[in-house]
Amino acid sequence: MKRLLSLFIAIMLLAIGVVAQGKNAFVDLGLSSGTLWAACNVGAKSPEQFGDYFGWGEIVPHFYKGKWSKPLEDGYYGYVWPNYKYCNHSFKLLTKYCCQEEYGDDGFTDYRIMLNPDDDAASVIMGKKWCMPTEEQWQELIDECQWSWTDNYKNTSVAGYIVANRHKNNVHIFLPAAGFYDRNLFHQGGITGDYWSSSLDRNNSSYARFVSFHGNNCDIVSNNRCYGISIRAVRVPGDEVSR
Repeated sequence: MKRLLSLFIAIMLLAIGVVAQGKNAFVDLGLSSGTLWAACNVGAKSPEQFGDYFGWGEIVPHFYKGKWSKPLEDGYYGYVWPNYKYCNHSFKLLTKYCCQEEYGDDGFTDYRIMLNPDDDAASVIMGKKWCMPTEEQWQELIDECQWSWTDNYKNTSVAGYIVANRHKNNVHIFLPAAGFYDRNLFHQGGITGDYWSSSLDRNNSSYARFVSFHGNNCDIVSNNRCYGISIRAVRVPGDEVSR
């Protein structure tokens, strides 16, 4: 009986595009690139949970299970430049991922514009087959899927976007409006959703690229790498992260 029930659940999950179960479940949205999207945010156990918040290139959240991590510098808690892993106190003293001398510590540049796997929270936490989406993968999701806002996803009272296959609405992922952290202050929960890409802003190395949505507006934008922002992982069948 248990085997029949398990088989039935597996068939139902495949029917809605879910390829696995649990926190590493992913959905095949039928995208041109073959990219598969995780069903939940990094740190979440279900689609409606917000999950954890990360600075760009950081693999440990500053706020975890209701507690703030010890600051790198006294008096600076949370998602702020003096507490950011890859700078010396200031956004103009970057120590990794820098393309302009004016943003580098003592003129430092390395011209890296994509996160290395060991700086990719999705890859480190979920395994080598996973990674943070590139800017191009986010754009593909925007262009090829139907985005529909809801204030109450599956009666959970959680707002966000249902992102569905254009031909099969039941095949979808849910991106909750999880807000973001600036310093130790939480903003816009239930109103705004921000999700990192793995791409640096090529024109301003203190910024990284991410998807931001608010109501009917959804764009790929740039802002401070030190902000605490959500991550939704992706994978490509048969591929491992190599950048």
